[in-house]
Formats: sequence, C-alpha cells, structure tokens
Amino acid sequence: MQGFFPSSTLVKNKPASMVPRCGACGLLKTSKTPKMDVFGKGLRGVLVVGEAPGETEDDESRPFVGKAGQYLRDTLEEFGFDLDRDAWTTNALICRPPGNKTPDAKQIDYCRPNLVNTIAQLQPTVILTLGRVALTSVMHDYWDNIGTMERWTGWKIPMPKHWICPTYHPSFLLRSRNGLMDRYFANDVKRAFSIKKAPPAAQDFKSQIECLYDEREIYEAIRQMDREGGWAAVDYEGNCLKPEYPKAMIRSCCIANEQRCISYPWHGKAIEATGMFLRSKRTRKIASNLKHEERWTRWAFGHGVTNWGWDTMLASHVLDNRLGICSLKFQALVKLGVAIYNEHIDPYLTSNGHYNQIQEIAIEDLLFYGGMDGVLELQLAKIQRMEMGFED
Repeated sequence: MQGFFPSSTLVKNKPASMVPRCGACGLLKTSKTPKMDVFGKGLRGVLVVGEAPGETEDDESRPFVGKAGQYLRDTLEEFGFDLDRDAWTTNALICRPPGNKTPDAKQIDYCRPNLVNTIAQLQPTVILTLGRVALTSVMHDYWDNIGTMERWTGWKIPMPKHWICPTYHPSFLLRSRNGLMDRYFANDVKRAFSIKKAPPAAQDFKSQIECLYDEREIYEAIRQMDREGGWAAVDYEGNCLKPEYPKAMIRSCCIANEQRCISYPWHGKAIEATGMFLRSKRTRKIASNLKHEERWTRWAFGHGVTNWGWDTMLASHVLDNRLGICSLKFQALVKLGVAIYNEHIDPYLTSNGHYNQIQEIAIEDLLFYGGMDGVLELQLAKIQRMEMGFED
C-alpha cells in the first residue's frame, strides 16, 4: 500500500560521516609516512589537491617532491609562483597506496573526511585539483558523476566558499608527452594561482522562485509577465520525452524573466495563459534544448513558440565543443556554482521505457525543481550572450 507521503519526499541523501575510516582503508599500516600532513604556507590561498603520496613523498614525508611534483613546481616557476610559499598541498588519500596503485572509490570515501576537514580549517580561496581522483573527492557534494577529465579542465568553478579549478595530474602528462595538454595544464595552473577575489555568495533560490497553485493567480501573473516583455525562460516538466506517446502529459511549467520566476501546475486557466504567452511577440523566449519545448508546445496548443531568442544548450556547444558539457545542470555548476539540485527526484524523472514516474513527485518538489531550471536558463543565457558579445 502506498504511504501517506509522496515518494519523492522520502528519497534524501544521508549526511556523509566526517570521521575518516583509516582502519577500513588499511593504508595506514603500509605507509612509511601515514596520514601525511598538509604542507606549505598558502600565501595565495590556494590548496593543491593531488591523488595520493608516491614513493618519494612517502620517503620524504612531504607532498609533491617526486617527478610529478617537480613538473608542477617547474610549471609554477615559469609564472613566478612557488608551490611551498604560495600554496598548501595535500592529497585525496593521505597515505601511500602500495605500488602507487590508483585509489578506488572506497578508499576515496574513507579518506574524504580528512580532505573536508582540511578545507574547513584552511578556508582556501582556490582549490586546484590534479586529476580525476582529487576532483572526485572535492566534488563529492556538488556533482555525482565526474566522467572524463577532458570536460573538466579549464573551468574556474565559483562554488560559494572557494573557486574549484580542475586540471590534469602531472603524472598523466609525463606519461602522455602531449604538448597541447601541457599547455592546457600550464594555463589552468596559472589561472588558479592568479585568482585574488573570493567567489560570489550562494544564491537564495527559495526567494527567487514563486510556486503558484491558484489558476487565476497564475493567469494574471503570466499576463503581467507578457506585458513586461524582454527575455523569458520557459520550461515544461512532463512524464516522457516525446509528446507523441499515448499517455503523454505535462505536469508543470515554469516561466522566468528578469522580474520574477513562477512555477505552476498544468491545469485550467494556467494552460490558456501559457498558450497566449508563447504566441506573444513581446517576449524573447529562452530554453535549454528548445526543440523539446517547441515540440511539446505544438502538441499542447497546435502551434509553435513565437520569437525564440536563445538556446543555452546550443550556445554552450558553440562556446566550447567538448563532449558532456552542454547540459543545463553542468553549465549551471561550472559557470554559476550551482551544485546538482535534483538528486532526490531524479529517480522519478528517469524513463522506464517511454514514461517516467513524475506523478510520484510531490508537487512542491516538482515546482521548485522546474523553477530552478527556469532561473538558471535565464541567468546562463545572459552570461552566454555576454561571452559572445551580444547586446540585449
């Protein structure tokens, strides 16, 4: 029997323990320098996070003194920086794995509390992550699938308390002997050590998103937004990708402009007002992958959207054609510092065959999620237009 609460309210991540599990890891017993200390003065507020101590580091009880460390030091010296003076250095694992074996997921998890506590103690302005293991540990609370390093290098991610600058691990570059990657690495390192300002404060999205339920209130709000004109992001939430499926339905919609963001259930006069809004020439519409909204609009109203102005997904690809970077969620992370925000409802948005389980999501959760999409699409479009040199 279904419980009293909607399913989505029950799918929440448990808070991670901040107690290191050194006993479960076992590396404590095999290292010459177990629990290696953080090193450096950190005068520029940069925390450099590597993978794990190597043989030389384990022998000398200091991070980054082997071949990979020397490569990093030489690169920094080219730009007038000194690793020990300008940065603090540590690793995702603070004990050496035997044979320098790449740490596995469990070892990263066991040792992550050490890194989290170090970050909390030092309060760095910048965290420079070297390689996938370091990035996996640092990004644990922000992103759940790191994938390849190729899509992460070069970004200056504005998380609320510090910038995160991912790049390749020097040992990978020494093995690859790729001049282009060496250049990317040098640029990434220079960028990280040149940052002086703290990142912008976290946004209060709860104050930006209005979840409306009364259809007359929704109707009046949409008509007012249309009269205001300008740019507006539009985002549907439905039970499948394609409206041609027999049981296709829209459950909610969001409209966001510079003045306000409203997110509302799909019913009654709200549908009528949305249709009029989408045909209006007063607003320039924004979407992430606008062909999706265009297709559903034609299905719902028998006409397309008038005055499309921007597609954040297409613009992301124009600005940077790497794979795996064009989604709204990824762009919101790397350009706006917004961590993944749909983990607790994502299982219900994933299709099982043709349809997802969107009807199992508590309506307040769904409206806030849709509102987040709308606000971020609007903000991202503004940033992209600035980067491309457009004037509104």
